[in-house]
Amino acid sequence: MRLEGLDPWLASMLVDDLFERRLLWAGDGERTRFAALGERRSVGFNELTSATREAAEELELPANAAEQLPLGLFVLGETDERPSAFEHGEGETGPHCWTPQALLVADGNSVLLYCADVSLQRDLVQRLKLRKKLTQPLGPCGYEPRLRETPLDTRVTWGERIDQALAEIRRGNLEKLVISRRLEFGSDRGPFSPWASAWQASSANGRIGFSISMNRGKSMFIGATPETLLRVRDGTLTTHALAGTRNRDASLDEFLASSKLAREHTLVADGLVARLSPLVHNVRPGPLRVRRSGLVSHLETPLAGNLRQGVDPLRILSDLHPTAAIGGLPQEAAQQALRYIEPYGRGWFAAPFGWLAGNGNLHAAIAIRSIWVSAERAVALAGAGIVEGSVAEEEWAETESKFDNMRAVIRGNLFGK
Repeated sequence: MRLEGLDPWLASMLVDDLFERRLLWAGDGERTRFAALGERRSVGFNELTSATREAAEELELPANAAEQLPLGLFVLGETDERPSAFEHGEGETGPHCWTPQALLVADGNSVLLYCADVSLQRDLVQRLKLRKKLTQPLGPCGYEPRLRETPLDTRVTWGERIDQALAEIRRGNLEKLVISRRLEFGSDRGPFSPWASAWQASSANGRIGFSISMNRGKSMFIGATPETLLRVRDGTLTTHALAGTRNRDASLDEFLASSKLAREHTLVADGLVARLSPLVHNVRPGPLRVRRSGLVSHLETPLAGNLRQGVDPLRILSDLHPTAAIGGLPQEAAQQALRYIEPYGRGWFAAPFGWLAGNGNLHAAIAIRSIWVSAERAVALAGAGIVEGSVAEEEWAETESKFDNMRAVIRGNLFGK
């Protein structure tokens, strides 16, 4: 069913109370923008492909629609015995795969509604037609709250983590390790608006914005990330190495003048090629370039190839994650090191979020630039890649620049201003 004059994210806000789970997605450099509402079926990661095909059959979709729609959804969060990084009462932060009860998919200035439950579809249409002219989120937005900032990890503890990472590198156990830290925000001028913050992230020009919200909108996990882990379209795979950060705009020459940044990027790019080669024919690196991401810039190397016969895209996703850009190198040793260096479980921070179509087409992004927002407070995480030559104060400054993106989201400012 087509509904004119609606944005899927804003439309999903109007029916917020009907669903416990919502995945909001705005694609990177493509038209894909959708809201996946509710949970029709929860499945294991290994069952997601078959569940996605069954969802296409339930909707009686033609083949061309089934190949494009986000019918299977996943977030592969990390949990262990450590406390949650966000300390936000956010509840579930582990892996989860599901098929939605309803989809709202952007199509020009319209929304296409997909729903197999006739009764639910009727209720949704009734509500959405009442407010189909909605163009901005309800609730407090458009103001600039005075932010109170409380580092949940001090400069001393940050320095200790960097020292531990460098010690592992010098022992030869690691080549790179990505260390994170946290920042809490409060407001002196009224409550934060989780919905307005999510809308702000999605509206940042040229960036991915995606979020998962839980507890009927009382809090939202929001990512505004430049990092696509994996895209598969009709057997063609694309991804990119994204590592090395400078404040705001920076030229390629400025990046390459730093041996530390050049080495950090090379480690990530080489690691991706090595992991992809057994599963992908003819892995082709594109030209090294600079990518702007909100208020910072990164070195980027695009990569492309063709899936080998019989390779499941979900297997590639499992093999790639966590990449050197958000974990470290070697992969397994880096994960072991993070378990004792970071005193918290990352949850959905740096986790793959994504969707699967009925024919196996897939898009997965990495939830960096993450912030969990409720009316009372917000907690953000940012990381920095540590290699030989890293200096704690410089890495602290890099995370501060990344936190600027989150400050922009909860203040209601557009990135880049």
